[in-house]
Amino acid sequence: MERFARTPMANTSGKVDPEKEAPGKVANLYSITPAMFLIWPDGRVKLTEFIGSRRMGRSFAFEYQGHLYQAPVGYYANRQRWDFAPGYEHDTAPDLTRPITAECLFCHATGAEPAAGTLNRFPDLVHGIQCERCHGSGERHEQLINPKRLAARQRDSICEQCHLAGEARVVQAGRRMADFRPGADLADFVEVMTRGSRGAAVNGHAEALAASRCKQMAGDRLWCGTCHDPHRPTVNYASICGSCHPKAHEKRASAFADCVSCHMPKKRAFDGGHTVFTDHSISSRSEQPLRSYFSRQPSPRNLGLAYVAIASARHDPKYLENAWPLLRDAASTMANDPLLYYNIANLLSAAGNKSQAITYYRISLQQDPLQPDALLKLASLVTSTEAVELRHRAQDIIPQPRFDAARIQ
Repeated sequence: MERFARTPMANTSGKVDPEKEAPGKVANLYSITPAMFLIWPDGRVKLTEFIGSRRMGRSFAFEYQGHLYQAPVGYYANRQRWDFAPGYEHDTAPDLTRPITAECLFCHATGAEPAAGTLNRFPDLVHGIQCERCHGSGERHEQLINPKRLAARQRDSICEQCHLAGEARVVQAGRRMADFRPGADLADFVEVMTRGSRGAAVNGHAEALAASRCKQMAGDRLWCGTCHDPHRPTVNYASICGSCHPKAHEKRASAFADCVSCHMPKKRAFDGGHTVFTDHSISSRSEQPLRSYFSRQPSPRNLGLAYVAIASARHDPKYLENAWPLLRDAASTMANDPLLYYNIANLLSAAGNKSQAITYYRISLQQDPLQPDALLKLASLVTSTEAVELRHRAQDIIPQPRFDAARIQ
């Protein structure tokens, strides 16, 4: 336990200790004081929570009325400086309105269950990745799960819950990732669509490894735990590679003692701002047709939602044309699926079909009232009297922070 407490996984979120952080500036918008106040021309907040072990970088959060929000700045260890956090790189004015939800915290906290009726207030937040996240919660030690003793799919699922992003990741209807437990099959909780390897990504290690020739040749024998022990750092990756490739570069062994630097170089993550990550594709560069990571035929619902996510990420509307007939077919079952109906409403609204968009926003909100985005989008389509009530409901779920310039001292 003492050794694990010093690992990056155990320290991937926590309370900010000003003595362990450095002050700084970001462009002409923000200053970070030694006491970890974030200051900008119209206000200031205290940075109270960190997200990220700082091995690569660290993001920060602040509280407003007990709710947790993203700070627009982060510290990048490889550059040893503060800069805009991912997603804020093109901001020209301060933005402190983005909530931190359970989805944001899933891979950085062991327990992040929001209070009833809220999405970003966490009265019992358990920081860091603790033992139960990988081993389950047993009253006795012998009840704990050893990932190495599980079947390959269940074993790999433990790592994939956080290290498998894919081109799109869609939660199965009626499921929550918060309910995943070690020993379960991740495929029962999510559909993950991939295209092979596109290089280094923040959370793309699993699909990159799957695209590598090493994994394709070794099959289930090669998995995350082959090279990584979460309880301690790996000292010599070359010796692990040598267990399968004993004669690699044998004539120039001294010059090529480090396999990783050539075959798994660190590169800037295409989805991670100012960070670099190890490319786990092991020299593979083969983008393939969109397919399920779990080697199955995705449902129309999951494939349609994946196309919507890709359209948004790539800013390419052609994927929406693929999504619409799939989502329309999925909706014909009229299941309890607020995510499905919310996305259908968005497509209808974008196409100018106001009346049908209103209908589907209402269906989605009937099934899940805790959707501030759906409330606000519906508010933009209905009469002013109802719109005011909808905006108030959204504000109750996620209060919009208000800052006063007079608070700067």
